[in-house]
Amino acid sequence: MTLAVALFLVTIALPAMAFGVRHQRPALLLLSAAILVSHGLPLVFFDPRHASATMVAYRGEVVLMTFLASVAWLLGYWIVARPLEDAGTISRGWTFDPLPWHIAVLIGLVISIGLAPGGPIGFAQAGFLRLPVETPLFSVTYAFACLGALTTSLLCLRQLSNGGPSPWFSMVLILAVFWLLGGRTQLAISGLSFALIYLAHGRIRLRRLIVPGVVVAILAVQTLSFRLTLQGEETDFFASLPMTLSQVSLLEGYALSARYAAEIGFNPGQYWNVIQQVLPRALFPEKPMQLSRELRLMEARDLLGGLTPGLAGEAFAAGGHVFVCGIGLLFGAVLALLDNAYAALRGLTPLSQALVTAIIPLLAIFVLRGGFDTGIFRLAVILFGAGVLAVFQSAKLNPARLQR
Repeated sequence: MTLAVALFLVTIALPAMAFGVRHQRPALLLLSAAILVSHGLPLVFFDPRHASATMVAYRGEVVLMTFLASVAWLLGYWIVARPLEDAGTISRGWTFDPLPWHIAVLIGLVISIGLAPGGPIGFAQAGFLRLPVETPLFSVTYAFACLGALTTSLLCLRQLSNGGPSPWFSMVLILAVFWLLGGRTQLAISGLSFALIYLAHGRIRLRRLIVPGVVVAILAVQTLSFRLTLQGEETDFFASLPMTLSQVSLLEGYALSARYAAEIGFNPGQYWNVIQQVLPRALFPEKPMQLSRELRLMEARDLLGGLTPGLAGEAFAAGGHVFVCGIGLLFGAVLALLDNAYAALRGLTPLSQALVTAIIPLLAIFVLRGGFDTGIFRLAVILFGAGVLAVFQSAKLNPARLQR
C-alpha cells in the first residue's frame, strides 16, 4: 500500500514539474517538487527501523494524508490554471521612487539588529539556536527584513525598467540577515523571489539558477552545522548533511499531527489561532501557542526546529482528512491564480509584480512545509507593506485625495 501510493505520487509529480519548467509556472514547479521530494520519495524509501515510534504508529494516517493532500493540491491548481499570453512590457511606468522607502527600511533593520542583546553577534546566535522569541525586538527585526525584501524587489524592477545595475548590495544584505536569523527556508524563498523577477523579464534563464541554488543548499546545511555546534555538539558539514536531507520529508510532521488529533481531538478553531500569530507574544502573552511548537514539544528529540506540521498536517489537526482535502483544493487554486498572474507579470504594475513574486515562494515553500501558523506573520507584513505603498501610489496619482 505504502509503495503503491509512493509510486503514484512520483508519477503525478514528475509530469507536473516538467510542465512547470516548460511553461515557466514557478508555483506549479515548486508544488510538484514538494510532492516528489517531501511525499513521494520519502515513502518510496520508508524504513520502519529508522522511523520514530510516532511515525510507525500512525503510518496509515500519514500515507492517506500525503495522498489526499497531493491530489487536492494538483486538482485545485488545474481547475483554476489558465493559459495566458505574455503581456509584454510595463506600460504604466513608475509613479513613485522606491529608493527612499528602501533606505528607511534598511536603516530600521540595521538599528534593530544593533539593539539586539549582544549586538549583531548575539542576534546571530539567537537565530542559529532557534531560541524562543518572547521580545518584540525580534519581531520588529524580522518585519523589517521582510519589508526589506519587498522594497529590494521593487529596486530590482526599477533597475530593469531603466537599464541600470542590479541592487546586489541590497539583495546580499537581505539574504544575509535571513541567514543570520537561522532561517534556511527564509533565505531560500527570499532569494527565489528576486530570481523570479529576472526570470519573468528574460534577464536570466532557469539553468543559471543552478549555481545559486547549490550555494543556498550549502548554506542550509552549514546553518544546521553551526546550530549543532552552538548547542555543544561538534559536527561538520558532511555530518550535518544526512540530517538536513531527512528534514526535507514531511512525513514525521504529519505523524505528529495525527498523534496530536488522536490525543487532543480535532480543533477547527486552529485557524483562528493562526490569525492571532500575527500579534507579538510580548504584547499579547495570552496568544495561543503555535501548533508547530506544540508538536515539537511532543517530540523531545527535535531540538532543531525541523519538525513542522506542514499545510496538510495543520489541516488534519483542525478537521481530519476532510480539511486536508478542502484546504488542499483552495491552496492549489490560489497557487494557480498566482501562476496566472506570473504569466502576465510584465503587464502588471511594479508593486503588483513585487507582490506576486514574493508570495509565490512564500506559499509554495514556507506555508506548504510549515503551515499557515509559521508563514502568517511574513504574509501579513508583506501585505501591510504593499498596502501602504499602494495607498501612497494612489495618492500620487490622485493628489486631491490627500486634501479630503
